Amino acid sequence: MRWSWLFLSLLLGFTGCAHSGVPTLPASHGHLMSAMEDVQSKRGLPSTGLWDLAIGDEVAPRPAPKLDPAQAPLVFEKAVKTLRGTPGEEAVLSAFRDISAACAAEFAEACTFTSGAFTRPEPSSPAAFTYPEAFLRQGAFAFMVFQCRIGTDGQVRDCTVVEGARLPGIEQNLAALQLARYRPATISGHPVSVEYTFNVRFVPQGITLNRHQELDWARLRVRQNPESRSAWLNLARELAKHAPEDPLYPQAVTRAWFLAPRSGWAASEAAWQLVQSGQYAPALSAVRPFVRRSHNPYVLETAAAAQFGLKQCTAALAEQQKAVELLPAEWPAPERERFQRKLQDYQSACAPPKSVSAATDPR
Repeated sequence: MRWSWLFLSLLLGFTGCAHSGVPTLPASHGHLMSAMEDVQSKRGLPSTGLWDLAIGDEVAPRPAPKLDPAQAPLVFEKAVKTLRGTPGEEAVLSAFRDISAACAAEFAEACTFTSGAFTRPEPSSPAAFTYPEAFLRQGAFAFMVFQCRIGTDGQVRDCTVVEGARLPGIEQNLAALQLARYRPATISGHPVSVEYTFNVRFVPQGITLNRHQELDWARLRVRQNPESRSAWLNLARELAKHAPEDPLYPQAVTRAWFLAPRSGWAASEAAWQLVQSGQYAPALSAVRPFVRRSHNPYVLETAAAAQFGLKQCTAALAEQQKAVELLPAEWPAPERERFQRKLQDYQSACAPPKSVSAATDPR
């Protein structure tokens, strides 16, 4: 039996959306957000962090300083000047933290910079994964997840096994991974070391799992690997796509967000669920780190709903207006109409009351 291994992702967090094209309705908020990200990525829009861990936190793990909006332009200018020179890795990371802080302080130029400054590692000599012959004969599926670091020299090191530790061949594939070489990640052209999660899925040639099999496998993964953020993110996304009515779905989203708080999809979907239950402040706190770099209308509408619930009318109107404008023309008409109705609701609710004159019209 011939086999093919599908190297699903080399990530800072979680794999990109597997959906393709415009979705059909009905569909859950989480699935629509996934599908929108896929459509926008095919149009060449920069990554918004929905599938990756937030680059600023992952590349520069120390907390970014908090800035007043008035400080942000100067801090941004100094950081960019540093990156235009020949800084060492620590200086690069420090400058990137400062730019991330400027973005968090609502300085739009800094947000634009962060979305384009980072480049991912690219394989120059990929790992040669193999699977034991015994499993090939059985026709068994397998999934292995490795957490590693790719250094500034492009070498894969410091690997741990997240899923599949008891599978035959795990040591052989781990050794193969550590022999792989990459062009390192960069910030403004400067090499930096990054933590990466490698998800490797082995599937018999010509075999495709159906919806129920994908869900069963996703559930099995979290049972076997209850601390794996990759497993919980996969389960949450499969449920969003195929079974959002499943009582497990809210729990899966919450667990995924807990294990991967810098995953934009998990944070945004958790925020949406918090909005539905009237918990506007924690919802805004969850989605806020992703709003400034996002082109995804579903992220923006989540922020707008949280802001409206907190009576932040100006911000809610701005985010919902942007969300309406970003919806592509080919997006399902009921969704475009829903976004527009919500904008009109906000406009009506936020309109200042008409003043009533005490004077009588003499005419």
